Amino acid sequence: MAEFSEKNLNRIMKSKLNTTVAITTSIVMGVLSFAERTAFNWFFSSDYLGLFSFYNTVTNMLVNVELGVTTSIAFALYAPIEYKNKGQIAAIMHMFKRIYIGIGSIIFGAGLIIALFFFPYLIKTSIPMNEVRIYFFFFLLRTASNYLFGYKLIMFNANQEQYKTTLVSNLCWCVLYALDIAISAFTGNFLLYAMSIALVNFVRLFILSRMCTKEFGKIFKWKRDKLSRDMKTHILNNSKGLILSKMGNAVVSITDSMLISSMVGIGFLGKYANYQLIATGLRNASKILPNSITASIGNANVTEDLKTMEKSFYTLDLASFFIYSTFTIFLVNLFNPIISFFFGTDKVISMLSVIIICMDFYLTCLREMLLTYKTSLGLYWEDRRRPLLEGLTNLVVSIILGYFWGFNGIIIGTIVSNVFVNLMIEPVTIMRDGFNTSSRKYYITALGRLGLAVVTCGIAYTINSFISATGLVAVIIKSIVTVLIIVATYLLVYFKNENARLIMKTLKVAFQKKKKKTIVPHDGLDADK
Repeated sequence: MAEFSEKNLNRIMKSKLNTTVAITTSIVMGVLSFAERTAFNWFFSSDYLGLFSFYNTVTNMLVNVELGVTTSIAFALYAPIEYKNKGQIAAIMHMFKRIYIGIGSIIFGAGLIIALFFFPYLIKTSIPMNEVRIYFFFFLLRTASNYLFGYKLIMFNANQEQYKTTLVSNLCWCVLYALDIAISAFTGNFLLYAMSIALVNFVRLFILSRMCTKEFGKIFKWKRDKLSRDMKTHILNNSKGLILSKMGNAVVSITDSMLISSMVGIGFLGKYANYQLIATGLRNASKILPNSITASIGNANVTEDLKTMEKSFYTLDLASFFIYSTFTIFLVNLFNPIISFFFGTDKVISMLSVIIICMDFYLTCLREMLLTYKTSLGLYWEDRRRPLLEGLTNLVVSIILGYFWGFNGIIIGTIVSNVFVNLMIEPVTIMRDGFNTSSRKYYITALGRLGLAVVTCGIAYTINSFISATGLVAVIIKSIVTVLIIVATYLLVYFKNENARLIMKTLKVAFQKKKKKTIVPHDGLDADK
């Protein structure tokens, strides 16, 4: 433990708490989410499943913007919280409140316009369009309600206490999944289903808002300092850059759903939604590490030198690779057996489509640590041009390839925009503007890891192809074989790797009991309650 300073230990323990709560609640939430989707498949038609996926795509665009702005503004709070500058904290929070409410109003209006004027051109379905719009209103209301109390919740994130929002949110989602299972089984009423989503989200935000007021209430009453012009410009520019980035990501997602709906059909979009359910669950699990350490990275940026930050990046990036590459290999080998067993053989798509989906999954997860550092270091303004290029590239390539290859072409279009836009620009931004170094090492490392993942996946798939079992037995056996091959291969390759050893050492420190000093959660802010 002598190798870790007290400040580093504090960050490790907070990250551990954030991660532990996220993993524990996500497992329960994941099981209930899977059960809810299974019930949905049993009691609703493919058109409703397709609508559910389409609504989530549209509203997630808005939610991503909201979450992005929250995290973006949080970086400005790291230094004031570290040095207990009350006036700066109060001023930033007041500024954030105004920005947040303004963005929320614009987004709600935009959602209504899309529903009223564009839905008939974007959705092919036998469900009456008026019903389609009414259902969407409750999905939009769920998104808009995030702005009612959301500006307060930034204090949990900035103070490295994300576990509190994670715990309340995931418990509320568990309640929602249980409620939706009952609605699906006993009523089959999609209107009640949509209304429950909006109601539970409102309750979640109300609880979190009360918690925040109780814990940080006096912050909102502190006398505000006048923010310098440089600080305002930096916050606004970074916010605008991050909004563009999140909107670029959302445009890619909504483009895929719209193109699949219009070029392939809402029914196939419903099938794809089942694969997305599993992939999204694992993608969220792979985000737990990056999301849990965002505030810790921002705090470290205030006190650590660039070389230390760069070294930490490569260590955390390797830890993230172990997680998302394992998930990707698992999906290639188990996607269709799981879909076939739980949702029915008629919901299975071709193996080629599965591989393409998994490649898109891998590349999306690969970017998470880059996005975490870009957020924590406040580099979204430097990256502001990339989202427009990403959205345009994805739209053009997906339309062209979708015309010739249908669903596969649309997803390949997303992969092309990820590889030739995002992964060509984002590492340069992080290394050059964040660490003042070259991105060459990152590209070599990323290509080597991709090769290792492909080889490992090929070995697992070849061995699993000889397993003749079917149903749940096949899922269990193939899961065990896949995990054993991944563990054996990665141990062989990374046994003597310096970053891998540091990961193990950090885990050992995180999970051993501290005997002397207890890590306090507020770094001195408690004294001002």
